[in-house]
Amino acid sequence: MSKIADAWDLLGEGLEASNLVTCSRWASKRREMGAPFPGKYGWKYHPWVREILDSQASFNYAMKAAQLGITEVAINRALFVIDRLRRDVLYVLPTALNASDFSKARFNTALALSDYLKRLFTDTDTVNLKRAGANSLYIRGSRGDSNLKSIPVSDLILDEVDEMEQKAYLLALERLSGQVEKHVWAISTPTIPNFGIHKLYQGSTQEHFFFKCPRCNKWTEFLWPDCVEIVGETVHDPRCKESFLKCKECGRKLEHKAKPDFLRDAIWEVTNPAADSESRGFNINQLYSYTVTPGELVVAYHRGMGDEAAAKEFSNSKLGLPFLGEGAQVTDDMIDRCIRNHTTNDPRPEVGGTRLVTLGADQGKLGYISVVEWLIPEYDRDLNAVAIAKLLWFGKFGEEDWGILDELMREWQVLAAVVDADPNINEARRFARRFWGYVWLTRYRKGLTAREMSIAEEDNAPIAQVDRSNWLSCSLGRFKVQPPRIMLPRDISLEYREHLKNVVRTYEKDEFGNPKLTYVSTGPDHYTHSLTYAEIGLPLAAAITENQDITKAY
Repeated sequence: MSKIADAWDLLGEGLEASNLVTCSRWASKRREMGAPFPGKYGWKYHPWVREILDSQASFNYAMKAAQLGITEVAINRALFVIDRLRRDVLYVLPTALNASDFSKARFNTALALSDYLKRLFTDTDTVNLKRAGANSLYIRGSRGDSNLKSIPVSDLILDEVDEMEQKAYLLALERLSGQVEKHVWAISTPTIPNFGIHKLYQGSTQEHFFFKCPRCNKWTEFLWPDCVEIVGETVHDPRCKESFLKCKECGRKLEHKAKPDFLRDAIWEVTNPAADSESRGFNINQLYSYTVTPGELVVAYHRGMGDEAAAKEFSNSKLGLPFLGEGAQVTDDMIDRCIRNHTTNDPRPEVGGTRLVTLGADQGKLGYISVVEWLIPEYDRDLNAVAIAKLLWFGKFGEEDWGILDELMREWQVLAAVVDADPNINEARRFARRFWGYVWLTRYRKGLTAREMSIAEEDNAPIAQVDRSNWLSCSLGRFKVQPPRIMLPRDISLEYREHLKNVVRTYEKDEFGNPKLTYVSTGPDHYTHSLTYAEIGLPLAAAITENQDITKAY
C-alpha cells in the first residue's frame, strides 16, 4: 500500500505542478512564510504584489516605500524562474556583504520553511551560487566588475538599485545579451530625482494602485497628504495616534484595519500611456500598508520638519518618492548669479606676479581642467571659508595629451595643481615629478574629518587624501550662498553648467544606522570634481606663499 500511496502522491504533485503556470500561483503553493504573516504565501495584506509577480513585461521597475513585500516578489520571481521556467537567474545587491547576508538570511530562511524548496536545490553550500539541478541562482554584489562578468543568464534581478554603483546596472544588463528570453526586475526605495530607480521609473508605464472607495464607490488611490487627516502637532504629541486615512474624493474616513477588504479588488493603472508596455513601472507607498498605522506616518512626517535627513527618510521610505532638499543641487539660477564679465580669453597672469592661481584636473579617458584664481580679503586659518573663487579657464585633454597640463602650469603661473590620481596613475606621477612642490595627486578617502588632508609620498609623488563630501560641500557651497563666493566667465559652457548641476547632496546611513551627508551624481560630473580639486589646491598654494607646512597648518 505504501508504494501505491507514494505513486498517488507523485501523481498529485505532478498535476498540481502543471497548474502552477504563474508566479503568484506557484508562490502560493511553494512558499511558506514566517512572521508577521506565517503560513502559505499570499497577498491578503499585500494585494498590490499579485500583478507585479505575474508581469510578463521584459523590464519591470518597482519604486517602493520600505516594508511592502516587494523584496519577497523578487525572491519569488527568482525561485519561480529556476523551478518552473528552468532558467538561470542573476540576483544583484549593492555590496558583497549585502549579497552574503541575503544568501544566509532571506534565501536560506525560504528553504528552511519550505520542504519543496529544500528538495529543489541540490547545492546551497556556496554563498553566492545556489544550484537547482541544471539551473543556478547567482547572488552577487554590484561593486567590482568581476562580480558580474561571465554570468550568462536570462533573468536579472537588481535589489536596491539606488545603493548600487550605477554603472553596475549597464554591466549586469550585458549578462542577458545572448538570451532570446530576457527579463529584468529592478526594485528599490528611491533616493533623489532622476537617479537610480526613479530614473528607470520615469521611462516606464508609471503605474499606481487604484481601489474603489468603500464610502463613495469612486476609484481612487492613497496619496500623501490628501489621504491623511493629520492629528497632533509634534513628534511627541500623543494625539498623533488619532490620525486616520480618508478618501481624497469624498473626504470620509477609511478604516486602517479594513484595508484587506477594500484593497482586495484594487488594480494597477497606467499613468504614462506613452511608455512602451514592455517597460512596466510600479509605485507604492506606506499608506497602503497594513502594518504601518496612519499615526506612525504622521509621527515620521513631524520628525522631518526642520530635519533634512529625517525628511528624506520620510519621503523615500514612507512615501516611496525621491527627495531633494533645499539647496541640495546647484541650479541654473545659481549659476547665472555667478556669471561676471570676464572670459576665458582674458590676459594671463604676469610671470612672477602675485596672483594666487590653482589648477584642478579630473582625469580619465578624457581629462577635465579648471583653472581658478583666489581673491583673499584677509588671511584666516580656514582660507576656503574667506576666499572668493574666480574661474579663469576650463578645458579638456585626452589620455595622450598630458603635456597640456605643463603648458597650463606656465601659462597661468599655477602655484598648486591638484590632479585625480587615477586611473592614469603613471602619467599623473610623472606630471607631479616634473613640477615637484607644485603638484599633488589626490584620492578621496573616508575617515577624514572636515577639510582635513592626509598627505604622504607614493612612488616619489605627493598624494593628498581628502574627504569627498566635505570638499564637495565647500566647492558647491560657493554657488548657494548670497552673495555667491565664486565668479564664472561669461563664456561658461553648457557642459560645465550641466556637470555642476549633476552632483546632488543627499544622506545615506552609516554602519550604525545614522544619517551621513554624501553626494551622488545623476550624470557626468567631471568639471565639478576639477573645480573641487582646484579648491583643495588653495591651502596648498597658500602654504607655498606663506612657507608653511601644510600637513600641520590644516
